[in-house]
This record gives sequence, C-alpha cells and structure tokens, in this order.
Amino acid sequence: MLITDRLTILPLTTDQFDLLLRDKKSLERSLGLRPSGIPLDTHTHEAMSGLFREAKSHPENYFWYTYWIIILRADAVAVGGLCFMQEPDAAGESEIGYGIDPPFQNCGYMTEALSAVCSWAKGRTNVRTITAGTETTNTASRRVLEKNGFSLSNRDGDQTYWRIAL
Repeated sequence: MLITDRLTILPLTTDQFDLLLRDKKSLERSLGLRPSGIPLDTHTHEAMSGLFREAKSHPENYFWYTYWIIILRADAVAVGGLCFMQEPDAAGESEIGYGIDPPFQNCGYMTEALSAVCSWAKGRTNVRTITAGTETTNTASRRVLEKNGFSLSNRDGDQTYWRIAL
C-alpha cells in the first residue's frame, strides 16, 4: 500500500481483483469505501480481465499484474486505478497504464498516484525504465507524464509513447 498526501494506492490481491471485475461496488464495500457508483468502462474491464489472468499466473510477482486502486483518503472513495502491464523484462522495462474516473479528473490525483508508484518501482532492483502510451490528443495524460518526468520517446499514428529511466 502506498500513501500520499491525499491518496492511498492499494495493489489489489487476486481475490480483490476478481471482485473488482465481478462487482466493483462489492469491492468498494469490502475495502470500507463509499461506493463511487462508477463501474469500470468496457475497455478497462476487458483489459483488466486479461491482466487478471496474468496476475493469477504470476502469484509471486502479482504487483506487476494487478490493479492498483486509487483511493481519495478524505472521502474514502475510489477515484481511479493504474497497473503495470507485466513485470520488468530482461532490460528492466515495464509499461504502465492508468485512468481517473471523470468526476475526479483535473484534480492532480493521477499525477500524485503515478509519482508514488514510480517511486515504488524505483525501489525494485529489476526496474530501470517505465514506459507509457497515450493517444496523441490526450493532453491531460501527456501532462501527467510530463509532470512525472517522462519524456516522449516516439509517435506512431495517433499514439505517443513515453518513458522514464529510474
């Protein structure tokens, strides 16, 4: 669990991850949170279902495959999440993905959460680089990455790719 000024960032266990996919409201209740009323969107649910299968296949390294729920401490409400796409490869690189629920966007929560998770990753001996991909038109996501020290590495069509050396 990571704690920042405003947030708790909790890596879900595989049981909690399973509950997130089946019924987010039940997960929120089980964590003692006020239900946000915001389900996972279809794209996120689909992506997290694949990641969940990987988390179950890698129990010893599930931190690299689980959903890290972002909780606004003052309100005890989930505001979004982030995840690594896999454990670091042989070069020490891992990709991260993230999202903040619409009512909580533009408050700096993702910038704060990404900073905390990057600091966590920096403390791991097998991590040298974190990468992220965003849509070229997603200015808010670009700003989150820039504020956290990520640099643009390349563009491919409507996608931009970012990286930070730890």
